[in-house]
Amino acid sequence: MYWVRIAAATTLAAAIGFLIHVLYGQGIAIEYVQNAAEGGRLNDVIMQPYPNWVVAIASLTALIPAFGKVLVYMLIQDKLPSRNTIFKGAIFGVLLLFVGDNLLRMPIMGIVTGNPFDVVLVQSLEKWIIYPAMGIFIALLAPKQLFSKR
Repeated sequence: MYWVRIAAATTLAAAIGFLIHVLYGQGIAIEYVQNAAEGGRLNDVIMQPYPNWVVAIASLTALIPAFGKVLVYMLIQDKLPSRNTIFKGAIFGVLLLFVGDNLLRMPIMGIVTGNPFDVVLVQSLEKWIIYPAMGIFIALLAPKQLFSKR
C-alpha cells in the first residue's frame, strides 16, 4: 500500500500540473500574451543587455527563492543521509534539481523537440552545477536549527 500511495500521489500531482500547463499555460495564457503583443502592449519590454537597475532588482529578488531553499534545508537537514556537511549539501542540491524540471525532464524534452544532444547538454550543465553548488553553500552556512532557543 505504501508504494501504491507514492505512485498515486506522483501520478496525480504530475497530471494536475501537466493539465494546468496545457490548458492554461499553452492555451489561455498564450492567447492573452499574443493579444497583448498584437495590441502593442509589449513594445516597451526591456531586452538584454539589461540596464544596471534591472540587474539590481534581479539580484535582490533572487534572495527570495534562495531564502526558501535555506528554510527547506533547515527543515530537512537532519533527514539527509551522510554526516559530512558537504555531502549533505550536495544531496540537497540534487534534491532541488529532482523536485524541479531541470534534472531530467527539460533535457529529455529538449532532445524530444529536436534540439541537438550537445546543445541540450550545454544548457543543462548550468542547472546541474548551480543547484548542487547552492546546496553545498547552504549546508555549510545555514544554522543547525530553524529557530534559536535563546
